[in-house]
Amino acid sequence: MKSYSNPKNLLSKDATKIIFSLVFILLLSTDQAQAQSFVFGPKLGPSLEFQIWNGIQRQTLIAYHGAFFIESYDEDEPSSLYAEVGFHKRGSSERQRFINNAGNDFIGGRQRFEFNNVNLIAGAKRILNMEKKAKPYYLLAIRAEYTLSTNLERYERFAGYFPVEPFVNKINYGFTVGGGFQYDFAELVGGAIEFRLNPDISKQYDQPPLDNVINPWDFGNRRSLAQQSIRNLSFEISAVLRLKRIVEFVN
Repeated sequence: MKSYSNPKNLLSKDATKIIFSLVFILLLSTDQAQAQSFVFGPKLGPSLEFQIWNGIQRQTLIAYHGAFFIESYDEDEPSSLYAEVGFHKRGSSERQRFINNAGNDFIGGRQRFEFNNVNLIAGAKRILNMEKKAKPYYLLAIRAEYTLSTNLERYERFAGYFPVEPFVNKINYGFTVGGGFQYDFAELVGGAIEFRLNPDISKQYDQPPLDNVINPWDFGNRRSLAQQSIRNLSFEISAVLRLKRIVEFVN
């Protein structure tokens, strides 16, 4: 099998730096909001994860996500700005079929390729109807993600045919579009149901063409492999708890 250098020993330090950077940016947003009212809270929910492999969409990985957000607030203003930091599991799942050099089919098991990412989102939101109790809204944001870990070590003996760690791009970016409905339970507490689509612009995985790679399903014969690239696409549903901090100015 062809050997690759693996930077896993650097993962912990790099991940710590990225996490502290994301938290620092979120704290800056919080500090700037101290002089005005704002909304904050957690969001949790399921997600459907897709991956585009060289232009071909693989089957869905059912996963989960969680995040903490902060949002500007004015009861008379339908538009707001928000920032969010969270954890999202990206990936795909599919039963594999291969054809060896003799033309024989090989049916593999179901593979789950998982990428555990933290992300930072910054964007804008607008409520469509301020008069309704369940207020509909839409949002648009930019997004940056850092890959903390993967499960690719289980596929190392199929290196090249399946993704391997050295070709994983740790930092990715894309945008987020979505919408939902928010509702106030009380003066300072509310909730929302949110739907979001998160396409990546960058590549989660980028493997160059490889030569002289052992084919594990063809008695160890070697072959050349084409370039392999992977992009993430996810659809998320979130249950959101909205906690308000109201700032009143008194003359």
